[in-house]
Amino acid sequence: MCEVKIRIDEAQVRKANPMLTDMESITRWAQHLMDTCIADLAEEEDYPLPENLKPYTIEELNARIDQAMRESAAGLGQDLDEFIDELEEEFAREDALEMAEAV
Repeated sequence: MCEVKIRIDEAQVRKANPMLTDMESITRWAQHLMDTCIADLAEEEDYPLPENLKPYTIEELNARIDQAMRESAAGLGQDLDEFIDELEEEFAREDALEMAEAV
């Protein structure tokens, strides 16, 4: 088992589920969400990989990194913090729906 520290926007969580009124309930919710997600992934069979799949070469990886850096410098793409915020909001909505359906 490992321990991971995450930042959670309490206001967004409470907006998604008003029943989460304190840090203890938010912590339990976040743990439940992660446990459920991991259990779902563990139950899935290995994703079938195409037979012709080959790993990237170092040159190909470097080219992809260079392209990503150019796009980032040009203001293209999405900021990591924005992406994480959107992902957390989506998880909160889904979990709130699951909790509501369970009641």
